[in-house]
Amino acid sequence: MTTTGPRTPHDESRRGGIQLAMPENHLDVVVTPDSVDPQRPASLRTTIIAVVSMPLFFLLAFTLCYVSATHAPSPHDMALTISGPADVTEQIADAIDSRAEGAFDITRTTDSDAAREAVTDRDAVGALIVDGQDVTTVVASAAGRVATPVITSVGAQVASSLGGTSTVEDAVPLPADDPGGSILFLFLVICTVGGFLSITVISQTVKSGGLRPLLATAAGAALVVPVIGFSMVSVFVDFEVPFGTTAAVIGVGMVYTLTVALIATLFDFLLGQAAVLGVILVVVALSFPSSGGSVPGAMLPPFWQVLHEGWLGAGAYESMRGILFFDGAQVSAWLTQLLVWTGAVILLLVIASVAKRRRSRARVDSTPAGIPNTATPAPTPADQLDSEQEIRLDEGAS
Repeated sequence: MTTTGPRTPHDESRRGGIQLAMPENHLDVVVTPDSVDPQRPASLRTTIIAVVSMPLFFLLAFTLCYVSATHAPSPHDMALTISGPADVTEQIADAIDSRAEGAFDITRTTDSDAAREAVTDRDAVGALIVDGQDVTTVVASAAGRVATPVITSVGAQVASSLGGTSTVEDAVPLPADDPGGSILFLFLVICTVGGFLSITVISQTVKSGGLRPLLATAAGAALVVPVIGFSMVSVFVDFEVPFGTTAAVIGVGMVYTLTVALIATLFDFLLGQAAVLGVILVVVALSFPSSGGSVPGAMLPPFWQVLHEGWLGAGAYESMRGILFFDGAQVSAWLTQLLVWTGAVILLLVIASVAKRRRSRARVDSTPAGIPNTATPAPTPADQLDSEQEIRLDEGAS
């Protein structure tokens, strides 16, 4: 006959191969910090809710945002410059305003070169140069392919009203390999997904690793993802730009990827498992439609135009567009918009980290002296083997 010590509830839980994943916490025991096992697996209901809610949230948020922004692009205060004799340009401007009120923000000039420069300097989406009865419509397809037909249509109507002919001049064309102008936007998508997925993966892999692994991953993603991404798209599209221009575009991509990864880190730090929902909303659902990649900012609905003037995706995309196609025109303003986001999320991370350390310190200080940590340690394989042998011997004796 084998004599054993008194069985505890912890021992009873092992009968029939059942293993408790979390130590018991009784009402008659003071629960102190870390007395509950943080590794306890989620319940089946919680798992199902998470599995269903995340893709559903992505589907609803992304679809509603993208469709509402891009389903019917039309000009809203689109900058248009008209060059020609003062009396003629005034009549043309009045006619355009009367037929499409609020669609165009018209600037008049008598200098045709200034009208062209307004387009290449990104001060105007297009220009109409009136020479007698003929009209030359100046566009920049690199500024947004969707806007080109709008400007050319206006130019054709003006020429028809004057009884002349209309010709189109593309001052800043897209690469021959990318006539639709989608590749730069795809590079933005690559940087976005690479940035936040890196943080998502490491946060799921390194449990309770603190902030340092996430920050290291954010820095690594910022260095690697844009280089790989731009190298891959360059295999299919020849942008015909010098190395310095390519390096500058990749540099903006690095800043943007870092910002996205830091936003994902901040949400992971604050929301834990629900972080992916906040990341999807900020860097995908609201950022992609307002970036100007699918539809230029001047043709977005008013709400999305406001986001275009302040969101991080637009700051990155318009910076890269200005570097790649417009010799750096207006890059400083757009890059500043992106850097404001970078600085803001770094500041929020610092504040959140300091606040968390203070809360942890306060919990430790508030714990009464002399009360031991009652957390039940997880059973080791040796403990499990001893317990199983003990149960078998006890059953044989009985």
